[in-house]
Amino acid sequence: MQTAALSELQPPPEPHAPEIAIDEVSRDLSRALERAEVNAWLDLYDAAPADFATHHGLSIARDGDLVWTTCTKIPFIHFNCVKNIGVDGPATEEQVDALLAHYRAAGIVRPWFYTSPHTEPSRLRCWLEARGLQHQSGWERIFRDATPLAPEPLFPAADIAVEEVTPGTAAEWASFIDARYRLPTSPWLVALVGRKGWHHYMLKRDGAVAAVRSLFISDGAAWSGIDAPVPGIMAPSFDLDAVIGERLVRDGIAAGAKLFVADIEAPRPERDGPAYRNYARLGFRIAYFRNHYSYLPANSS
Repeated sequence: MQTAALSELQPPPEPHAPEIAIDEVSRDLSRALERAEVNAWLDLYDAAPADFATHHGLSIARDGDLVWTTCTKIPFIHFNCVKNIGVDGPATEEQVDALLAHYRAAGIVRPWFYTSPHTEPSRLRCWLEARGLQHQSGWERIFRDATPLAPEPLFPAADIAVEEVTPGTAAEWASFIDARYRLPTSPWLVALVGRKGWHHYMLKRDGAVAAVRSLFISDGAAWSGIDAPVPGIMAPSFDLDAVIGERLVRDGIAAGAKLFVADIEAPRPERDGPAYRNYARLGFRIAYFRNHYSYLPANSS
């Protein structure tokens, strides 16, 4: 007589609705969402001091609408990735091979590629896997329009304050980011403070920086990033990121942003939990899950 597994004796979990709205976005809207991020990275790389870029092998390249980044000294996902392959037009196998050859020649062991449900062609993922890259999780791409928030604070807190970074506080802000990510990017970050389109924020508790996040506004689209600590990954709490996120939305609307783009970097299959609830309160909706592909680490089994 065979004994049933415990999982077979238990009733299946009750399905429940996600804690955030999910939209069926159009291909044109998906392109606008991705373009908001690409524009931020193009400007971010333009701001890099020449000596910093040379020392770290930092560069960004484009072929038409296609954009990819390279950094020979810092193995960070954003610095060695193809930002938008298959987004503004169908990708080709020749493009994939040329990009992989570029990263090999640069000595980059783990380049990254992003795909989404709108990436063309759909077999792009098969091309990546055929060349040894594997799915490495991904992020929820979320967005909102310029609908105003309620006037009263959504995430009130008595013991914290959010302030915009100024040239006088730029070093403090940059040092906080570098310490959290263990990166040497302070000279680059400081160059972004006061730059057109950029708004950087620090959340302080008892006078000490506890969280940061930035907003880049271009052509009416606002991209949110350069966040630390990443909630759910670097920090267990999502509360501080919600407070600073609210400030970004309010200031972005006041600055004329019509479209906001961000990511949930600690996704959950059921699309529940504090990140989803907080972003839903801020008026965000899920556009799609953006998959990430790269080679496995050398020490991985």
